[in-house]
Amino acid sequence: MTIHGISFTKTGRRNMETKEELSATGMQTYIFLIKAGKPVGPREVMRGAKLTSPSVAYRNLQKLIDMNLVQKDNFSNYIVIEKIGIKGYMWIGKNLIPRFILFGLVFLAALVIEIGILVPHLLAGTSVEGSFWLLTIVTIISAGMFLTEGIKWKKTKPSI
Repeated sequence: MTIHGISFTKTGRRNMETKEELSATGMQTYIFLIKAGKPVGPREVMRGAKLTSPSVAYRNLQKLIDMNLVQKDNFSNYIVIEKIGIKGYMWIGKNLIPRFILFGLVFLAALVIEIGILVPHLLAGTSVEGSFWLLTIVTIISAGMFLTEGIKWKKTKPSI
């Protein structure tokens, strides 16, 4: 089901569907509000999200209100009422982490386990099967590729 360009997944979580729904500055505003974790005013949003003027901040805040992601309190401050999934990223607390980095960390953990298995064999001088060496090489390459791509992805601006 889709409402205002936001699709609902089977788990009940919402994901953005089209790029027209939220501009790059709108995304900066939204991410800043999540990281702030408290009600903030338009001028604070302007400074924190590195926007050009309070009117740009206000326009982005109004768009987020229209999308039911942010609400305005009685003191004209704004706070996030719902975190949504952002393409290619995952929220861990208030931090937006590229998924590639998480995949790289999984392969890195597997590599640590493989090295933990290899070291006793090498110290004892026992043989190690060729397929295990191949597995270790594939794990090193996979971890390196995912972490490299994750770092590149982190340098780009999040989009919907």
